[in-house]
Amino acid sequence: MKLSEFVELVGKMSERKYEIGENDWHAKALCFCRKKVLEQRFVDIAMKELVVLGILVHRGVSSVIGYEEKVFSKKVGKYTIYGTPDIVNGEDVIEVKFTSRLPSEPREFDVMQLKIYLWLLDKDKGYLWYFSPYGFAEYEVSGKFTDEDILNLIENPKTPLWSWECRYCNLCNGI
Repeated sequence: MKLSEFVELVGKMSERKYEIGENDWHAKALCFCRKKVLEQRFVDIAMKELVVLGILVHRGVSSVIGYEEKVFSKKVGKYTIYGTPDIVNGEDVIEVKFTSRLPSEPREFDVMQLKIYLWLLDKDKGYLWYFSPYGFAEYEVSGKFTDEDILNLIENPKTPLWSWECRYCNLCNGI
């Protein structure tokens, strides 16, 4: 097997195992710019080097723990929200993140994603695990979103959602 074939195989490992329709949203899609979510092809994201490394870290953590990915869903209004938290073990909800630099505090969009998962699973707290070439960090996150918060994210999207997003996006056209 060639390295390029391996990288392509890793990218395919993260393809979703459920259908998304007009009123269906993945939790992570609610955490970023709507334009990017709707217009950027997944393959363009999945084949980036850091994303490939992140997929391998996720798979490694799941393998060590013996966790098999599960898809959770919840209806709110006319929408169905899907989520695939990295680890759900009893009361523990853990979201695993690979990053080139270890953050000194949890990143806002990671907290947002975890809080959506907590809403989805009706849990009160969860954990962000950060893995970096320079170390590891764990942060406890408390609180979850409400149905109203989720509806607001869907029906009143911000583009961009975060002030820094356009600097890293190939779709940005001076928004």
